[in-house]
Amino acid sequence: MNQQIFKFLKNYSTDVYEVNKLLVTSFTHTHNLTIKNNSFVKKFIISNKTDEYTKVLTFLSYFQKIEHTTSFPFEALIEFFEFVISPSDKLINGAIYTPKNIRNYITKQSFNELTCKSIDNIKIADIACGCGGFLIDASLELKRQTNKSFKKIFQENIFGVDIQEYSIERTKILLSLLAITYDEDEKEFHFNLYTADSLEFEWFEKNEQIKKNNGFDLILGNPPYVCSRNMDDRTKELMQNWSTCKTGHPDLYIPFFQIGYELLTDNGILGFITVNTFMHSVNGRAIREYFSENKALLRIIDFKDEQIFKSRMTYTCICLLEKKESEYIYYASTKEINLRDISKLKFNKDSYESLDAMKGWSLKNSELITKLESIGIPFGKIYNTKSGIATLKNNVYIFKPIKEDKNYFYMLDGTAIEKEVCREIINSNQLNTYCDIANLKEEIIFPYTYNENNQAVVIEEDVFMRKFPKTYEYLLTKRDLLATRDKGNGKYPVWYAFGRTQSLEKVKWKLFFPQLVKQGFKAVLNDDENLYFYNGMAAYAEDKRSLEILQKLLVSSVAWSYIENKSKHYASGYFGLGKNYLKDFGIYNFGDADVEYLLSTTSQDELNSFFEEKYKL
Repeated sequence: MNQQIFKFLKNYSTDVYEVNKLLVTSFTHTHNLTIKNNSFVKKFIISNKTDEYTKVLTFLSYFQKIEHTTSFPFEALIEFFEFVISPSDKLINGAIYTPKNIRNYITKQSFNELTCKSIDNIKIADIACGCGGFLIDASLELKRQTNKSFKKIFQENIFGVDIQEYSIERTKILLSLLAITYDEDEKEFHFNLYTADSLEFEWFEKNEQIKKNNGFDLILGNPPYVCSRNMDDRTKELMQNWSTCKTGHPDLYIPFFQIGYELLTDNGILGFITVNTFMHSVNGRAIREYFSENKALLRIIDFKDEQIFKSRMTYTCICLLEKKESEYIYYASTKEINLRDISKLKFNKDSYESLDAMKGWSLKNSELITKLESIGIPFGKIYNTKSGIATLKNNVYIFKPIKEDKNYFYMLDGTAIEKEVCREIINSNQLNTYCDIANLKEEIIFPYTYNENNQAVVIEEDVFMRKFPKTYEYLLTKRDLLATRDKGNGKYPVWYAFGRTQSLEKVKWKLFFPQLVKQGFKAVLNDDENLYFYNGMAAYAEDKRSLEILQKLLVSSVAWSYIENKSKHYASGYFGLGKNYLKDFGIYNFGDADVEYLLSTTSQDELNSFFEEKYKL
């Protein structure tokens, strides 16, 4: 949908009722729908005899001018309702519009896999329904297969819950309008829709039909996309009630797998589109273990680096989960445009017994990963991998001096900063060769000193103010800005301390490499213990030689085959190269002659052949 239309809606009103009236009236006007009986929808109809109706005509003219059509498809109405959810609610509750083709695919494939009972009596739920897109698709599929009235479908087959009351109201509006467009203008529809938090909602207590059915036959949806740092305290508290939230800092979508699975009837099916990081992440360990312990029949269709949701930087997969015991987990990857019947997709098959929930699931090529991790010594036992300094406000601390004199560096605006409180730093994501270091060097205000154990200790405020008065004065002008770090909840020893204490130690030998890599990336060795880094990564070791070996190995074809099958996908062919993705990679036990050859050879092709021979690839 055109962004100008969304902008019009965004600026129209913050009042939910007013927005609902505009959209419902615009839709019914365009489709020449006269609501005679349904009292619920009628309250959202603006009379064409009022001044308010001119706003409807303005919106429709705007819509028609941009879209060059007089039609107002039902799908556009769904998308509009999802769009006008407030940004703060989207952040905290993870609401996001799911494209029609993805909803249709999950719905149809889930229906096709059903073997449990007569289709007339199945119970279908979306346990984070938003404005009801999946429930609409499920209702249409039931209508197609059974020809039941929508009134009966809503009452007997369709169930939903959402944490936002206005989302449930909009789901009722959309379902009602769906029925009315099929000439079912009933005075009242009876819905099984609830405003509640799925993390604590008791379906068996609240709905007799679900209690009698012993759960749901189908659960469809798009669980909320909320990372732990954006959750409120109540949500974090409720998350702890679910065993799948016991590792790392779990994202909100993770417990919805457990909630859904435990609400399924025997042989019931859950169809989700969700973030794909649970296959590898630390916070996904518990859900991987949960699937393994339950021997759940799980099929994953991974979109890898393709972004299905254009408004979110998320990487997703479709999961079809059956409450049926299986020794195996199934994995396929595809592009959205190539989605086809699940029976025609080519799946890899791995036994739960062969997979390691702690390490992560390398489902793309598990045999290769197992082989590369069984050779030599694991990377993590030789190298200490660090991510760079994290001030949480780099634009305050890091700068490129426009000039300098004996005592001061000068920022772009002329602010003087004492040289003695600065350290050199580079953005290691931007390195390609050793020669790049000189050009990339910047200065960072470094309010730390070192104790006898080489541990960085923040300089006490009275000392800082006395020794570095100009820097202290500058930081005072940024104090309010620094206080916004960690949403204002940061606990720092002093207000000007960095947001995190990582990578502050002095290390002589460091191998720099990017945090996001494409094939052909470079790793750069450095021996300056006074040079710090940010954004990228660095591997530390006790001796130079082991890092020189790693420098050659890390950029080889062997390491790349590991990275592209083990690491997390990002857009445009990039992969994440964090500590957790490298720690199990096997470092071959090279002999003295091997090392001599490695260190003297510069041809990447020759090095690739050498490593492939050693790793027997």
